Amino acid sequence: MDHRTAVMMHGYYGVPMKKNICCPVGSFPYMSPGKYKPKGTVLTHNSVELYTVANSVQPKCALLVCPDVWGWNGGRIRAIADGLAEQGYLVCMPKLLADAAGTDGDGLAPDGAFSMEWIKQFPWSTQKAKMEAALDWVKSREPKMIGVLGFCYGGHPACKLSAEHPEISCGVVLHPSIHLEEFAFGGKTASLLQSVQCPFMLCPAGNDLPLYDEEGELCKALLHGSKCGAECKIETYHDMKHGWSCRGDLTDAMTNAQVKKVINHTIAYFAEHLIVKGGCLPPTYKRTYGALPEQNGVAPPVPVL
Repeated sequence: MDHRTAVMMHGYYGVPMKKNICCPVGSFPYMSPGKYKPKGTVLTHNSVELYTVANSVQPKCALLVCPDVWGWNGGRIRAIADGLAEQGYLVCMPKLLADAAGTDGDGLAPDGAFSMEWIKQFPWSTQKAKMEAALDWVKSREPKMIGVLGFCYGGHPACKLSAEHPEISCGVVLHPSIHLEEFAFGGKTASLLQSVQCPFMLCPAGNDLPLYDEEGELCKALLHGSKCGAECKIETYHDMKHGWSCRGDLTDAMTNAQVKKVINHTIAYFAEHLIVKGGCLPPTYKRTYGALPEQNGVAPPVPVL
């Protein structure tokens, strides 16, 4: 761990190192899904609940979505999943952080506070079966290419799955908390990033740990130590706070613009490594994220194609 990160964790974050670090101080808080009506369905496969959505009978590419600590129906996570399905993907999001207090029975309670003791209930040894159930269901639909998208905590199982399953062809992690590998689960985060077997794009926020800086320890591990490092990318959103993509306030013009930007770049990165490489351009595919409807009391943003 570099000196700047250690200082930041002791001072700015206001807590002892390795005690309570996932989302940094100043992150966007919990956001209700509001009145948004998800387009997908919930099913159970191998005893794991999955939110699934597709806009065609036989999608050629698939995405596994790993949500943040607020779970599989917090904020606009399902709206983003639905929007990716509109791009032509089969989308599958497992229920990873089952907790009766969470939204729709998953993740932290809306008024809950993150703690390391809580997240330690969900090491990879527990999550592996859930992620592999989602992967197995997706593979049963016979897509040509599969990618994985993680938000915050979700970046951890996304990387773990890639490390163990070469059939994952691309990954994206927005405002990553992959460092939980070290701070919660006793592993080495740099080693985890070196172990991913496909191109990954990390999109940290301006207040994420300095480990995620373009010249930080973790980014160097990904760019220079992983199998596909030359195709990996780090894109920092310096003016954004952790959580902006799925929980940011869209009434703020800058946040609204940066939500569009990061989803656009996510779409483009998956297109490059899944749709183009796989030769499976769906008829509904478009490169841009459309207009965002109002957030307050109406609906989270959905790509308008």
